[in-house]
Amino acid sequence: MPQVHVVVDSTANIPQSMMEKYDNLHIVSLKVLFQEQEWLDQDLPAHELFEMVKEKKIFPRTSQPAPGAFAQVFTPLVNAGCDVIVITIDSALSGTVHSARIGAQLAGDKQIYVIDSETTALGMTRMAQIALDMAEQGVSAQQIYEHLLKVVKVTHTIFTVNTLEYLHKGGRIGGAATLFGTILNIKPILYLVDGKVTVLDKVRSRHKAVDRMLMELKKYTNIEAVGVVHIAADDEALLLRDKVQQLLPNIPVSINQGASVLGAHLGPGVLCIIFEESLA
Repeated sequence: MPQVHVVVDSTANIPQSMMEKYDNLHIVSLKVLFQEQEWLDQDLPAHELFEMVKEKKIFPRTSQPAPGAFAQVFTPLVNAGCDVIVITIDSALSGTVHSARIGAQLAGDKQIYVIDSETTALGMTRMAQIALDMAEQGVSAQQIYEHLLKVVKVTHTIFTVNTLEYLHKGGRIGGAATLFGTILNIKPILYLVDGKVTVLDKVRSRHKAVDRMLMELKKYTNIEAVGVVHIAADDEALLLRDKVQQLLPNIPVSINQGASVLGAHLGPGVLCIIFEESLA
């Protein structure tokens, strides 16, 4: 049976320990663009990005990987007879999945399975780990792909932002919504669904936003995995992690910081809960 390799984009923020453990795990990086400079996602800490925004009063841009960047990873794997599982950030936040699909075509396509994760960060890392575990067990790429498509549908991403400016500047939320939120100090609770950033609710304070996310989490009784992701909100994220852990005492709650590309899309102060329901 062909060896199965797993490719994820950099917004997953895969831990270094995981990269060192698996020689069949690969990263394709997005980029952050600020004026005439550009950085690979993993090379620019989010807090440094926000310091530049504050100083220059200019919002960053991002660049998805070119199809050729994916093809460069895919081609030697396909030529070696390997199968490839590709997991990308939600298409609501980036066109990376489209680049991956074109890259797959350039590399021959037949042995490459591209998945829009409909999430990011820890959600993608979780899917990558599932794929790697299944590959170690000798499961075929086709079966892994079909299983991950089911996992995508039971993975939920809910988050709140401190400012709507970044979403607005990136074209992912309308100007009227930005103005509304600014005037009334609204803290939206957002979620990713069907390739869109959708408003789950609107509240009047950060504290209420956190409570509303926890209230949403309580609706699910068959959660298998859960994690907290933050962007430049370390202390709040620790408190949120503790509250989630109180709700789900039998499930380890992971915590991680979002990469700089996510920061460029969402701004500082993001708090996010990503959780996966059981398929059983």
